Amino acid sequence: MGEWNFNTRQCIRALKRLGFFLCNKRHGRHDKLCPPQTILNRLTGLIMIPRHSKLHCQSEIVAELRKMGSELLVERFKKM
Repeated sequence: MGEWNFNTRQCIRALKRLGFFLCNKRHGRHDKLCPPQTILNRLTGLIMIPRHSKLHCQSEIVAELRKMGSELLVERFKKM
């Protein structure tokens, strides 16, 4: 589990490169990113990322990506 080491900016930048987009309705403590149309039919959720510089929920973000698009999406996220 020690291989994941990214902060909020890196996470949001990588997710945007994968096609995710911000879908915040209000200014809160988390950024909400909706998935692209290519994987939208497989899920109904979104990814929430806290607005801290240091993320403590990296494994949960990766687990959500795994649920959305299997290992291929996780590998693409890791390369970004």
